[in-house]
Amino acid sequence: MKKTGFFAVLLAATITAGAFAGCSDKNESSLSRPPRTSSESTQMDHDEIGSNVIKGEIGKEVTENDTSFTLNSVISAKNDTGEQFIYMDITLRNSTANAYTLSTLNNLYIEVPGSSGIITSDVRTQLYAKQNFKDTKFYEDPFDIPSNGQFSGIIGGFAIEGDVSEFTLGFYPTGDDPNAKGTVIKYDITAADLAAPSAEILK
Repeated sequence: MKKTGFFAVLLAATITAGAFAGCSDKNESSLSRPPRTSSESTQMDHDEIGSNVIKGEIGKEVTENDTSFTLNSVISAKNDTGEQFIYMDITLRNSTANAYTLSTLNNLYIEVPGSSGIITSDVRTQLYAKQNFKDTKFYEDPFDIPSNGQFSGIIGGFAIEGDVSEFTLGFYPTGDDPNAKGTVIKYDITAADLAAPSAEILK
């Protein structure tokens, strides 16, 4: 009976030691090769976005990624609460055999000096434009670019709080790959570039 008890204690000690050794090996392995976190992976992807910057000028065509883009004008409208809504009058030519779809949300953004981050498309601006702009002038997101064809019209927009009259407008010429954002065309917009909606645009 005493021998049986001794062997039972010895067996339990052996199992415990083996389990501890396995945990130790596992911990050492994870320390020597730490997995890449999702935030690190995302940061690496973001570092590639906009790495190739092209300076654009209003009224001048820029061709990149089989896309010819012209920013014809920048329109600033005020809603009932005094917020500034920014729209873009653009011409975009597709020189490929593939039709594709673009959107303000995915392809354009605004950077305001002194603020962190970027401003992306605001759905309220589209509702405002549908109520106040002619259907033949304003196009909701997303908008289609025909193969070997051209798109022209007013798109947008962005909501800016306060009296902001200078900002940078960025456009990603992604073509038929919505994730192809390595190149960005940037426009430095000043107060002189902002135009109120004309009678030709308004309903």
